[in-house]
Amino acid sequence: MAVFLLGTAVSTPLWSKLGEHIGNKQSYQLAALFFVVGSLLQGLAPNIVFLIIVRTIAGIGNGGVVSLPYIIYARMYADPRKRMKVLGFVSASYSTATIIGPLVGGFIVDAFSWHWVFYLNVPIGLISAILVQIYYQLEKEPHKNKPVDYMGSILMTIGLTSLLAGIEMIGTASVTFVVIALVVAVVCLGVMIYFERGVADPIIPSRLFKNQALVIDFVLFTLIWGAFVGFLIYSPMWAQGLLGTTALIGGATQIPSSFTNFMGSGSVATLRRYFTPQRVVAIGIVMLIVSFLLLVIGGVKTPYWVLLVAGAFEGFGNGACFNELQVKVQ
Repeated sequence: MAVFLLGTAVSTPLWSKLGEHIGNKQSYQLAALFFVVGSLLQGLAPNIVFLIIVRTIAGIGNGGVVSLPYIIYARMYADPRKRMKVLGFVSASYSTATIIGPLVGGFIVDAFSWHWVFYLNVPIGLISAILVQIYYQLEKEPHKNKPVDYMGSILMTIGLTSLLAGIEMIGTASVTFVVIALVVAVVCLGVMIYFERGVADPIIPSRLFKNQALVIDFVLFTLIWGAFVGFLIYSPMWAQGLLGTTALIGGATQIPSSFTNFMGSGSVATLRRYFTPQRVVAIGIVMLIVSFLLLVIGGVKTPYWVLLVAGAFEGFGNGACFNELQVKVQ
């Protein structure tokens, strides 16, 4: 899972920049190709080393598959209020997938083999690419003549990879490895920041970080997304590893959060009638705090229903915060 998220994190800004040069439609199709091929090869993986490599490829594709649609939504729906409603439907689709995915995945693992979990992604990725090809019309001509920031892309890739690898290996790898990885990350990202000042079309424009409100939103995005991924990964593991449930029951821990995620996302438009955007986000953050307090005070003998309640708070908080921040940043 770590290498998949690593590929996603590193590639996400690269896909958006590629979309500016070749068009978001073509960029999405290429990302879907990476995701589909990576998923197919994961199912065919003969050993763990090959699995790690192709999982990284799938993660790189996933970086574009999950991020480019939000750029496309902004292009298709210029009115923020209408876009907020559309993002509510998007959250509903995510919520539905989060309910169905763990249950189907748990059933497949129990009844067949883990290989089919990856094979299932192949038709899904192909269908998404076909739908984008048919229904998303090309936007204005992409900036094909703009210079490509190759050096910035390389430095950012090495820097982020080293940073995430160093953090991931804390407690499992040697102290020397962790220190070297973090030093490489600091050096590469520092050089990138200095180098980007003189680039006509930088991979990440420095002007974005001069806006204090935008920086705060970026930090909140990071923390909230981290909370979402943390619960998504560890609550099924908690149920299976500590409570001794099956993979199917472990996956069912995502059901309450999926329902409340949709509720939280859908309630943003209503909450905005009575509260400022900052207070809407604050309500979501309070929900997230309650969720993780329940998990923090839990122990080995914590009953299964506590995971479900914690998930319900996590889902509502995540849905409210993500929807509000997404529109606010755009």
